[in-house]
Amino acid sequence: MRVVASSNNVKIVDLASLRRVFEVDLALVMEAYSRVMRSQRLDKPLVVERNTGIVIGGVEVLEALDLLSASKAPALLIGQDQVMIKRLSGEILKVDDLLEEFRLGRNRLPLRNFEIKYLIDIPSIDVPLDHLYGGVRIDRRVLRVYDDTLSLLVENWPTPLVRLKSFSSDYRRVYAKLESFNPFSNSVKDRIGWAMIMDALSRGALGDLLYEATSTNTGIALASIGNALGRRVKLFIPKTVQRVSDVFLKTLGAEVVRVPVSLTVEAIAEVEASARRDGATHLNQFENDANFKVHLKYTARELDQQLRSIGVEPDCIIGGLGTSGHMSAISFYFKSKYGDSVRIVGVQPAQGHVIPGIRRVESGMKWIHMVKFDEIIDVTSDEAIEGVIEVARREGLLIGLSSGAVFKAFRKLSPERGNIVLIFPDNGYKYAEQLEEYFRKREQTK
Repeated sequence: MRVVASSNNVKIVDLASLRRVFEVDLALVMEAYSRVMRSQRLDKPLVVERNTGIVIGGVEVLEALDLLSASKAPALLIGQDQVMIKRLSGEILKVDDLLEEFRLGRNRLPLRNFEIKYLIDIPSIDVPLDHLYGGVRIDRRVLRVYDDTLSLLVENWPTPLVRLKSFSSDYRRVYAKLESFNPFSNSVKDRIGWAMIMDALSRGALGDLLYEATSTNTGIALASIGNALGRRVKLFIPKTVQRVSDVFLKTLGAEVVRVPVSLTVEAIAEVEASARRDGATHLNQFENDANFKVHLKYTARELDQQLRSIGVEPDCIIGGLGTSGHMSAISFYFKSKYGDSVRIVGVQPAQGHVIPGIRRVESGMKWIHMVKFDEIIDVTSDEAIEGVIEVARREGLLIGLSSGAVFKAFRKLSPERGNIVLIFPDNGYKYAEQLEEYFRKREQTK
């Protein structure tokens, strides 16, 4: 049992060091919880046998403190000769007997079956609840409190970096950066939506009406941020995009226009002409340098900081190519800092295949030609879905189709050693139609 402070006979001890052998009724725990919450103080210490660390008295308070996420507790440490423990049947027990019975049964002992009498006085105390939180700083950022929804986006960076345990080994560590933790589109596109709008706003070039070609995520990001800033949004979506996107975008209040093209980039000319005709602002994610810059300033840098925090330098970073913004910025950052010791791998759909969010390099990308990629890997639409399924069934993460393509590219590379980072742009909840069709075809071929 670890003592962290003491005053007279009462000591402040780590909650985790106390041994719990008694089970107490939930109603008693709730009563203690309510009492402590109302007063924000403790007026009696726990009673703890000093040699075993077993909590004999105040068990309901101990459970209440645990539910309150306290890390410490005031405890009066006593000897076995200072307490009498008796079963309701009349049998007298020592603390060691309780411990042995607990060990044999491996279940906590119902406190209501025992009568406990102390042979010493239990002192009153006055310990503020705030003193029992182990130095945890009450900070709005730590506790994830935000002033507004735009702060929810920016102040929530960095997005998580998680090791994929199922695909790691003693010689290979695989990490995924989860851009689905961005709040609006649940995708990496929140970053560029924010950056393009803020850039135009700072230059006085942001009109009341925004036009954009999108395959879904950028549109959701622009519609969401536009709502926060009082702007209207009109979005042009290729015919190949899942129908549920219309529902999401219309819910956000955006005007949706379906255009007879397969790729978002193919709609740029129409969007530009419409914006000029209507006096709207065309942000143009495919040409707007705010796209590349936000990933260089934030995405790439935070990934480096996350890896350094665990003492890791990346050997390979794999990501999908859509506008090429985030992977071009990551390539530029890591190649500038680490040189060719870091391999940068882009992922594109195989010829004739459509994977939402990514496209082939020859369809036209701005920033990819300014940086170095070590390899570009082709993935079919079915392979992307197979990647989604494998990650879901091995790691429990339901990733999006472009993320599935990134994972499948990793599988194709199949590096046996090193630190590998996969950039997962979004989650899988927008792609039920594609997943449903995949499973339907599989059923038909059985």
